[in-house]
Amino acid sequence: MVRKRCVSVIVLVAVLMLFLYQPTAYGQQAVRVKVAGKTIETDPAPFIDNNRVMVPAREIANILGANVNWDGQNQAVKIEKGNKQIAMTIGNAQAVVNGEEVQLEALPVIVKGRAMVPLRILAEGLQVPLSWDSIAHMVSLDVLVAGSSVDFPPFEFVENNEYVGFEIDLIHAMEEVLGERIVIKDIRFNQLIPSLSSGEIDLVISGLTIFEQRKEVVDFTIPYYNYGEVILSAKGSNKDVTLADLAGKKIACQSGSRAQEIVGGLINKYPNTLMAALATTEEIFSAVEQGIVDAAIVPHAPTAYYLTRHGGANLMVVGEVPDSQPMGIAVQKGNQELLDKLNHSLETIMENGTYDLIYEKWFGPKI
Repeated sequence: MVRKRCVSVIVLVAVLMLFLYQPTAYGQQAVRVKVAGKTIETDPAPFIDNNRVMVPAREIANILGANVNWDGQNQAVKIEKGNKQIAMTIGNAQAVVNGEEVQLEALPVIVKGRAMVPLRILAEGLQVPLSWDSIAHMVSLDVLVAGSSVDFPPFEFVENNEYVGFEIDLIHAMEEVLGERIVIKDIRFNQLIPSLSSGEIDLVISGLTIFEQRKEVVDFTIPYYNYGEVILSAKGSNKDVTLADLAGKKIACQSGSRAQEIVGGLINKYPNTLMAALATTEEIFSAVEQGIVDAAIVPHAPTAYYLTRHGGANLMVVGEVPDSQPMGIAVQKGNQELLDKLNHSLETIMENGTYDLIYEKWFGPKI
């Protein structure tokens, strides 16, 4: 008898807890959520509780480029993007947003096994503009979502838990002209164009070179950088060296790179030319500094970035760029409205000098 009563009490408590963690308005006040003008379909669907729009934390945070960690033992959810952090616990009115305690008007809850949290807290914590349309019963996150593979210094990489790099600075400068917030979503490079085509993101900025095959799938902005190879030599070398001047010399390059193809082509024309194919750019820099090779063919971007941070290195970029490809921002094929806005913002920062400041910060003076 005692055991049966204990079981009954446990069941009753479980039922009460279930009702405690269900929002009173769930299923009664449906609401739509838009991100960058696109309605987002989620399961569970967004709803209103205590005048606050509740959304699935993981799905919406991921759209905004943030990572979500779930602590099942403590029923706690943590949302992180760079140095921005939001921490909430199911059924708890206290949240921590970027280091500050915040009182929630609607409690985080579990619905269909998903953590549902107030959208406004996500927007404020991740610094994303939010607007409400009471007639359409719709809340909008006024952002553009940019896909980027954040593992490609100096274009984009993580430093001190922040996304930094040449293209990150470029996006921030373009935001000022556009008047729209652009959030970066970290996506593997080989998934960037598929994510753009599916509508998961609005644009791609990730060292994407422009060539005909890609132009059949996406539309590109005007070029903002020429990605290619340069000639690296020791300080004091002739600044007007050309690729042909390296004939008969010992030239370093990275194994498997475009530079190796260039040096190979030179050897085909001038068989007495020697190649030193090395594994890393650091090995190449050392070989040039120590005079082990006469010069090197290296990618401009990481080399210029290295030189801006190692002014004492016995290295200099010389001569002409023997090979390069333009880079641009990609948008969905046919999205002329967004393409025009991005082109306008790029042209503006190029004309007002902002682009040059960003370029010199990461690459030094232009070649």
